[in-house]
Amino acid sequence: MARAWLIGVATFVAALVVAGVVVALVTTGEDLLPADSPEGTVQRYLIALQDHDYPLAYGYLSRDTKRSCELQDYVRFASDGELRDARMTLEDTQVFGDSAIVTARVTVFAPDIFGPSEYSYERTFDARLEQGQWQLDWPDFRCPPLY
Repeated sequence: MARAWLIGVATFVAALVVAGVVVALVTTGEDLLPADSPEGTVQRYLIALQDHDYPLAYGYLSRDTKRSCELQDYVRFASDGELRDARMTLEDTQVFGDSAIVTARVTVFAPDIFGPSEYSYERTFDARLEQGQWQLDWPDFRCPPLY
């Protein structure tokens, strides 16, 4: 009797584990902000970087930024960022007609000899409305910074 009860409990626990894995796989995506908003553009840009989809990330850049930074240079620059061990939280958006400023908090997780540590800083993204789409703009840089 005890053995049957133990098998029943083990089966129940195994079913819970399988259900948890399925739920985790299905819900790994985050809630996307509206694609036609400055913050939605920043979010999609960051997701593309985290997924190492550099051509997609490059597509979110403004025409002026693309003129000053070719795709090959951008890919070389973008693939060397610290986003692998970072989390970004969108904090604020200010829209001024056809331009916007999106502020994000970057939290970087950096293990060291004393154990895990983290630090945070603010990152500002400039966006401009081009042909009905928000694009990211970095007028002061040859290639845009990642964070």
